[in-house]
Amino acid sequence: MDSSPLISVIIPMYNTRDFIEQTVKSVLAQTYSRLEVIIVDDGSRDDGAKLVQALQRDDSRIKYIYQENQGVSAARNNAVANSSGEYLAFLDSDDLWKPDKLEKQLNRIKATGMAACYCGYQMFCGDEMGKVFPERYFEGSILAEVIQEKVSVWTSTVVVKKSVVTDNKIEFRPGLNWSEDMEFFCKLMYLSSFCCVRETLALYRQRPNSLSYLPDRAPEIGLWKDIINWISSVSTQNKYDRQRILKVIEKYKLPSIAIFCTYQKLISGEAPDEDFLSKVPPRLVYDYRPSLSTTGFKLFVKKLLILYKYRYKNKV
Repeated sequence: MDSSPLISVIIPMYNTRDFIEQTVKSVLAQTYSRLEVIIVDDGSRDDGAKLVQALQRDDSRIKYIYQENQGVSAARNNAVANSSGEYLAFLDSDDLWKPDKLEKQLNRIKATGMAACYCGYQMFCGDEMGKVFPERYFEGSILAEVIQEKVSVWTSTVVVKKSVVTDNKIEFRPGLNWSEDMEFFCKLMYLSSFCCVRETLALYRQRPNSLSYLPDRAPEIGLWKDIINWISSVSTQNKYDRQRILKVIEKYKLPSIAIFCTYQKLISGEAPDEDFLSKVPPRLVYDYRPSLSTTGFKLFVKKLLILYKYRYKNKV
């Protein structure tokens, strides 16, 4: 009997018939073969299910589950609940893996003894290949570096020991249309160490209609405040890390979101109204302290533009 650990690949699907077959085939082509592929169809209205079921007939490792439309977070939670693996690996239904991704990540987990692993990824749109992330890699307790955007850990790059998720009752939060996975992975990073494979092993698909989309990130401030409350309440032996993480959220993350939201509002020609100001207090813009990263520098430039070009005042 094969003693290699089973990896459960978690794929939420919604109206991605044009991509799902290629995505699943990139999983089935993995050099590490002891895996199950759990695809939760979140009430799709296209015929992607037929493509999945055709693949399922040829490979018993595929498990297809249908649910009424509840959102990507509910679909991922459903897949995790129906998984049998010792490890979980997450993949969006339009993205791709290189064939040796899981093998290299599992080997790295075994070599380091850490509970989770991420890798590099590359953006692509059609046949055009884009930027490679991250620019730098960190291992161990990486949450502070992730919050400060010194390193990018993307959903479809993560492999994690399932017990970290289930023992701590960590779930994806339903109802979000932006950063729906952020809270989940922040909690994992706070509770466990992450290693990495310093190679580009995943491909992040950008669709043409998504390239110019700018989400409303104001609700993200409330989400980070919930993360602050969770960190403050969860038991941990490392008090230094707790205080460090809370400081980074207060001094970098909340102000960075405020700069993003405020800058988008001002360049659109709209004056911030009372509702906006209640969600995105101007004091957060003033509080921003840049991190030593490309993103941190860009945010600092936007802060200067907000304060001096648009003469934004700290009224709240």
